[in-house]
Amino acid sequence: MENLKHNEYMTLALKAAFGKLGVTSPNPAVGAVIVKDGTIIATGSTQACGLDHAEVVALKNAKDTCSGATMYVTLEPCCHWGKTPPCTDAIIRAGIARVVIPALDPNPEVAGKGVRALQQAGVEVIFLREFSQAAIDLIRPFKKSILRHRPFVIHKAAISLDGRTATSTGDSKWISSPVSRLLVHRLRACTDTIIVGKATVETDNPKLTVRYSDFAHEHTQFYETKQYQVSGYSNSFINGLLEFWKSDVTHDVKKIVIGLPQSLHTIHLTNDGNAYFFVAQKDKNLLSKRDDYGIITKLIDCGRIQFLQSKTGVEQIYELLDILHTMGSMITMLEGGATVAGSFFDANEIDQCMYVYSPILVGKGKSVIEGKGRQFIAQSLTLHDITNVFL
Repeated sequence: MENLKHNEYMTLALKAAFGKLGVTSPNPAVGAVIVKDGTIIATGSTQACGLDHAEVVALKNAKDTCSGATMYVTLEPCCHWGKTPPCTDAIIRAGIARVVIPALDPNPEVAGKGVRALQQAGVEVIFLREFSQAAIDLIRPFKKSILRHRPFVIHKAAISLDGRTATSTGDSKWISSPVSRLLVHRLRACTDTIIVGKATVETDNPKLTVRYSDFAHEHTQFYETKQYQVSGYSNSFINGLLEFWKSDVTHDVKKIVIGLPQSLHTIHLTNDGNAYFFVAQKDKNLLSKRDDYGIITKLIDCGRIQFLQSKTGVEQIYELLDILHTMGSMITMLEGGATVAGSFFDANEIDQCMYVYSPILVGKGKSVIEGKGRQFIAQSLTLHDITNVFL
C-alpha cells in the first residue's frame, strides 16, 4: 500500500514538472508534492529563471505546517546558490521529515550533494527507483544544457510510408492528420525555440505559434478519451504530450530561421519580435542589393538578424546552438526541411525524433533528411528508447 501511495504522489509531481517544460530554462522543470498524515497539503513546480524552484513553491503553497511531512520531488533538490537560495535549506527549515526522489541532479554542482546535505540535517532521503527513467526522460534537455551548453534538439517530421515529407512539387498539406498536428502544437508549447530553414518560410510562410484554436473539439477529445495506443518504450515526455493538456502557454517561443528568405515584405515572421534570422557572414555583402534592405537594416539593428562566422554547415550548426544556449534555449524543436535537418544530422545534434507516419505512398518527393549522410550502414545513427503511438 505504501508503494502505491509513493507511485501516486510521484506521478502527480511528474505531471507538475511536465506543465513547466519550456518555461524554466536554464533550470530543469521539476515538480513537488508535500504529503502529511496521508493527505496532500501542497504541490509546486519550478517557475521561470530567477523565481522559486518547485520545492519552495510547494512549501509556500502549504496551508498547514510542513513539520514531519514527506516531500516528493522529481529531481534531487539543489544545494547551491544561483539566482535563488538552496532548496535544501528551505526543506530543512520547514521541518520536512523525508524527501522522496527518483533521480540525482546531473549538474556537477549538485550531483549527490543535495542528498548529503539533507541526510546530514537528519532528513530521510528515499530513492524511488521505479520512477528513475520517467524522471530522466523529463530532464534530458537540462542534462545536455548543463553538460554540453547546447539546447536539446527534437526533430519533428510528418512522413509517408515511403519516407517522403512532400511530393516532387513540394505539396505537403496534409500528410499528417488533425489529431497528429494537434500533438505537434502540444510539443511546441513545451519548447523554448523552433528552428526552420528559409525554404520552409518561403514555401509555407508559417507563424510557428501554438494554436489550439485551429482544432475541433473532436480532436482534443481524442486525447482526453485516450483513443490512442502506445507500445514500446514508455517515455514520460511522450506520455505527457498525450495525457496532460498544457493550455496555459505562458512563455514566448523563439522562432529561428536559418538563412534569409527571398523577401521579408510578406512573411509573418518579419513582424514577430520573437523571430530571429541567422545568416552566414559570407553572404552579408549581398544583402544591400535586395529590395527589402530597409527591413533588413532594422532587423540587424535590433539583433533579430545575426551573422554566423563559421564557414561550413556543420560548424554553423554548432555556432547556432551555442548562441541559442546563451539566449536561454534548453528545448529546441527542429521543424525545417530536409536540408536543415541534414545539417543537424551531419553535426550529430539531433537528440530526439518525433516522426508522424501516414499510411500513404508518394513516390518521388522530398526526403526527411538530406546532408552528406553516412557512407556506410555501420555508421548509421541507431535510435534507442523508441515509443510507438498509434493515433
